[in-house]
Amino acid sequence: MGHGGTRARGAAGALAGLLSAVLLPGPSACHRAFACREDGECELDGRAGSCEPSGDCSFADAGCPSGRRYGEHARASVAGTCVVEEGTTGTTSSGGPDVPPVDLGAPEPVSTEGSSSTGGGGDPCVDGLRESEPLVVTEDGQVIAGLRIVSDGGPALAVEGFTGVTIRDCEIHHRGGPGLVFRDADDLRVERVVVIHDGAPPGGPHADSDQANVVGSDSERVVLEQLRVVRGASGIDLEGTPGVRLSFIEAHDIRGPGEAACVRVAEGDGALLEDFSCENPLDTARPGDLIELEATSDAIVRRGLLDGHNAEFGYGVHFSQVSGQHSGGLVEDVDAIRMTNGSFSCFPFGNGITFRRTRARENICEILSIELPDCGTLGPNGGCVPGSGGLSWAGSTTSTMLAIEESAYFALCSDAAWPLDVFMTPPEDLVELDFEPRAPIRTTACWESP
Repeated sequence: MGHGGTRARGAAGALAGLLSAVLLPGPSACHRAFACREDGECELDGRAGSCEPSGDCSFADAGCPSGRRYGEHARASVAGTCVVEEGTTGTTSSGGPDVPPVDLGAPEPVSTEGSSSTGGGGDPCVDGLRESEPLVVTEDGQVIAGLRIVSDGGPALAVEGFTGVTIRDCEIHHRGGPGLVFRDADDLRVERVVVIHDGAPPGGPHADSDQANVVGSDSERVVLEQLRVVRGASGIDLEGTPGVRLSFIEAHDIRGPGEAACVRVAEGDGALLEDFSCENPLDTARPGDLIELEATSDAIVRRGLLDGHNAEFGYGVHFSQVSGQHSGGLVEDVDAIRMTNGSFSCFPFGNGITFRRTRARENICEILSIELPDCGTLGPNGGCVPGSGGLSWAGSTTSTMLAIEESAYFALCSDAAWPLDVFMTPPEDLVELDFEPRAPIRTTACWESP
């Protein structure tokens, strides 16, 4: 099925490369911006400068009407241009538009806060978001808030080696690279954030798998809540994040290529995913597993909706454990509709996993919405037959202590569960029953039009 250590190592290596490209200086490094808090932090070749309200350093320059020019380490949009006094009109000396001031908040912790054009602290629910170029977090406890961050190549927002960072009330647009990436970022908190890939093709996969909306690794006590991810190669891809907490997660149109997932957690013992939905249009999306728990013990997945899957292989909620190393897991109150392979799965191994109040309906036994090259088996209508034949609860002959409790199915085109001798399930705990699927999660941000 293609799951296992090879992919895990590949994901970690890809993230390391992405962060190195952003954070390490070199001949082709990105513009490095410095955010000041006071005048004493601004110095250039022995000359004292001023810390502007925007958090950019400026230095005396008689050639500017204001008498000050932004330094080379100001934000790329203003670096080297004349400072425009608040309340004046016109353009900077480089011909660019006026840049509204930014309130960076209190000195401790450092904060990069979006603001209104009046120079106040700004409320994104009232004033909207402030436009921003790609950012790199530079210290512990930093707050990124109230920004619309846009990147046309490389990560839009990167966090590495800093703890207690908060990212909230932001909208991230990316193409040619991932949206948010983090590594070695303990106690990271991301809340009320929208991440959208703007460069996805009209339908089908991205050119490569480095187009995920969120990628993170090697971080403890991470919290992601009220997060929407759209059209990434993957939605949220996490590795080495034990105890991660994800809630109110809304994923749309996951594209691939490869084993793309709405949410993937690898080596994340004790992970919790709750109140979520993953919706994939059958004509455009190319997900692999929708929710993947890889090499992880005691994960809990609850209160969610999975809608749409068109892959020959891959599953809905999928546990892939290693015998003798991992055990335990709970999937509770999750509905799956229009799925090809197992809606709920433990393969090639799972131990001590319970599927409680899970429901499946209208599964797909022949994929007709797209053409899949190199399909193993074609159906009577010329479409690809899923590898499992369209199972809804899928285990393996090597798995142990799997249980299905209080669950139901309706309008299936194949057997509901296999192998029955592995699932400890009395007949009354898996019944055919019509049901209305759960409503999807909607995380409308306060700055968005209703």
